[in-house]
Amino acid sequence: MKKRLIAIILSVAMIFSATSLPALAADEFTASEITLNTLGEKVLQGLVGIIAGFIKAPNKWLSEDKYFETTELYDTKTEFADEAQAEYWSLGYASDSLQTGNELECYVGGSLSVTKKLATAVYDDQRVRTVAISDGRGIHVFVALDCFGFASSEVYKVRDMLADFAKENNVVSINISSLHQHSCVDTFGMNGDLVGALFLSPARNILGIENPSGQNEAFMNNLYEKVIGTVKDAVKSMTEGELYYGSVDISEYIRDKRDPQVIDPNLNRFRFVPNDGSKETWIVNLAIHTVGLGAGGTKVSADYPYYMEKYINEKACANFMMIQGAELAITSEYGEDLVADEEILNQYNDEGYARLATYGYILGEFACSVQDSKKIDPILNYATSTYLIPTENQILILAGKGGLLTNTVVKTGFGKYSVVSEVGYMELGKDIAVVIAGGELAPEIAFGGATTAEESWSGEEWSFEPIKDNVNGRTLIVFGITNDQTGYMLTDNSWRSFLCENEEIVTPGPQAGSAFATAFYGLLDSVR
Repeated sequence: MKKRLIAIILSVAMIFSATSLPALAADEFTASEITLNTLGEKVLQGLVGIIAGFIKAPNKWLSEDKYFETTELYDTKTEFADEAQAEYWSLGYASDSLQTGNELECYVGGSLSVTKKLATAVYDDQRVRTVAISDGRGIHVFVALDCFGFASSEVYKVRDMLADFAKENNVVSINISSLHQHSCVDTFGMNGDLVGALFLSPARNILGIENPSGQNEAFMNNLYEKVIGTVKDAVKSMTEGELYYGSVDISEYIRDKRDPQVIDPNLNRFRFVPNDGSKETWIVNLAIHTVGLGAGGTKVSADYPYYMEKYINEKACANFMMIQGAELAITSEYGEDLVADEEILNQYNDEGYARLATYGYILGEFACSVQDSKKIDPILNYATSTYLIPTENQILILAGKGGLLTNTVVKTGFGKYSVVSEVGYMELGKDIAVVIAGGELAPEIAFGGATTAEESWSGEEWSFEPIKDNVNGRTLIVFGITNDQTGYMLTDNSWRSFLCENEEIVTPGPQAGSAFATAFYGLLDSVR
């Protein structure tokens, strides 16, 4: 009976997590509908919470005090300079495939699934791309992975593996971003054998045996090796040159699935031009979900970034790196005129994949059309800080106790938990400010336009000012899903119910947005 109850509850929850439901404004719900949805979620969360309460937490989930007493944090702050101390930037680039040839033995990321989401086909490559950059005061490394997610626990593991190299080469920071492809091999761990893990986790946790996640050990070991290799190669290949910034409006190809309708309309491009005439490196930043093959598919693909890179490599002969932006519920807008790439269609007989390829080529063309508007002085100011996100979502707690949540979790009280995450702030030159967010940030937190009290189910205001209004007039850019993957980060007052929305089920809880904003502003105040 207990197993049936678990299966029913999880099946209902997974259905909601895998389905994109239309987002409606608060005034489009009647008072009775709001009450029913709110009550229904509380009942479902309560039932899952009761089940989770009977399962012992994994031994590695330390108390908050114990964690901070015994863990060496990666909080980093450089001296914030206002003037360049070097004439040129130094930058190095490296890239490698993450694939092993055994991808069909791996789970695929994306939506949570009650069934086993093993890969059934491989369409294209899954890569790591790494940039090492310095303003003359130390080297900062940025790694971008073709993957669904990469928890802070994995980021810490890579940093530990590179600790000696970093010390020897004056590497100040190592940052790892996920491009959040829903069709890549599961590096986040949440898409493993969900039901099997939960049925066996009570006994495993009591015995102190670690539960398996959806990660494939051989794939992950290869990933660590490739990431470490590209970091070392990027650092060793650094050369002097100049850095330029420009952007182009791509809003016609972006759709926001959730109110309030706020997007970053820009494709941002940083272009490094080496003094020695060697290959340029482009760092492209935009906020669009990579979900062209759907959230629940089993075909391995790096989605539209694969075809962006292909276009840029061929047309501009430039190295390519992409970092996601504030992409909470932002997805692609193909438009009626977008035609599936005929060559890809003939090769794969998959119109969805062929349209995805066309979309990637279009974005690559946009990247090539950017006009450099600013030459960036060689100033890189950087700071990060560890913080906690209260985790009230019992679905995630239950999945975590079953081994399928690879984030670092700490106990904050009886039956209470928080995810340990990281927030960062960076300045490039005198005119660019970068927010580093370890999850899928609501763009309104960064750019303004948050849900008002009148629009909110709770009737409350969002109490934080937009970040863009607090960076001294700098152009604001978001590096999202960087150094962690905590899921969606909503403003607290836009929280509704996962019975009528899609985002609520894969977020730590209704305080994720304010926890992030509080931590960010605390960090900003400490350096500016």
